Amino acid sequence: MEIVIKAAAIAIISALCILLIKKSNQELGLAAALAAAAVICFASVQLFESILELVQYAISQTGLSSALFLPIIKCVGIAIVVKVTTGLCKDAGQGGIASAVEMLGSAAALFTALPLISSLLETIGGLI
Repeated sequence: MEIVIKAAAIAIISALCILLIKKSNQELGLAAALAAAAVICFASVQLFESILELVQYAISQTGLSSALFLPIIKCVGIAIVVKVTTGLCKDAGQGGIASAVEMLGSAAALFTALPLISSLLETIGGLI
């Protein structure tokens, strides 16, 4: 909870500063937005480490293959990277690039989930 409050404070202060900077220098405003996003993303790494530890614990306790959990974790990572990237592209006025990144993210998530989909189809095939 504390990390979210700190990140929100950084985001609000950065957004206000960027509003002031963008009026005179849009490039510097974009650079400041990138820096703020990087700081907030770096802060979230600690949370993801804890989540990964929990997933590893779940895998060891259930005996399920990591091949079932790994695609889900990768898809979440792809979604986070795409969300941040498209937001920054849209802030820079590049809606077309943001749309291309969204399309690539969708394709990458689907590609990442293919082993999980294959396992599901094999399981269904074994039931018939």
